[in-house]
Amino acid sequence: MSDTSLAHFNLNDWLHENPYTNGTLAEELQCYGLPYGGIGFASHVLTYYTIIMLSYQRSPLMPWKRNHHKWIDITLTIFGLVASTTLAVLTILRCRNRWQFVAMATWKLILSVTFGILSFHAAMMVQPKEKYQYSGLGHLESTANAIENKEYTKVLWWLLLYVPGVVAGLSGLLSLVFKEIGHNAHVKIITEVFGTVIAFSAVLMLIFGIIGMCSRGGSREKEANNSSMENLGKSTVAIGVMVFLVAGSATSILAALYSDWILGAIAGNLVGLPSGDVTLLYWGYIVAKRLPFLSF
Repeated sequence: MSDTSLAHFNLNDWLHENPYTNGTLAEELQCYGLPYGGIGFASHVLTYYTIIMLSYQRSPLMPWKRNHHKWIDITLTIFGLVASTTLAVLTILRCRNRWQFVAMATWKLILSVTFGILSFHAAMMVQPKEKYQYSGLGHLESTANAIENKEYTKVLWWLLLYVPGVVAGLSGLLSLVFKEIGHNAHVKIITEVFGTVIAFSAVLMLIFGIIGMCSRGGSREKEANNSSMENLGKSTVAIGVMVFLVAGSATSILAALYSDWILGAIAGNLVGLPSGDVTLLYWGYIVAKRLPFLSF
């Protein structure tokens, strides 16, 4: 938007006078003010990286350092959460005439909420700098115990909130794919690549699961009592659950990355550079999502 248009900008008109209706998917996609294409892909990768770093109390910008500015991190997280969820809601309202775009924007909204809550929890667990300094032969006892007991990584449980978003987003995404795959070569190629990666990952995890169960079964082979059989059963269930969770996590991650490229292919804009009256919304969302990245 130009400075002149910004001066006369009316949010209500912008939301309700959407010119991108009853056109092609590429034309209607202009209502979508959230990252996609290569830029969206990079944004998702940075989000996943930030989650991993924060779950270990590391600064995403300087991973060799531990976070120790609790209130700065909390402030960054709150601003990022409020801004990103607000911008996602505006996109949902703007694209309300195409349910697939609404479903995918809801996916991003739930990711923003999940990421914000996880980041806030991680910030609340930040300890003062002196807690991480050496004392004698090692870290102070409280820090050592927290690391040993995986206390910090408990924030990853918040990722369960993301599951409904994945389900909703995939319903919209797959509907778009079915509409476009017959005549859009880029959509077809991207689907084939990601389908191959997901299938290969699933087979690989299945093989590891079978190997794990067989190895545990072999270690119990010489024990024929009921107790050993019960332990074997528990181990088998545990491995099965672990394989299922890993497979679900991998699918969720790959699905988000897949959606970025599919939207880019539909828009005819694989880079994902925004244009028109959603440019500020687009870049604003990216900046808001990156605020927890500045935690230190």
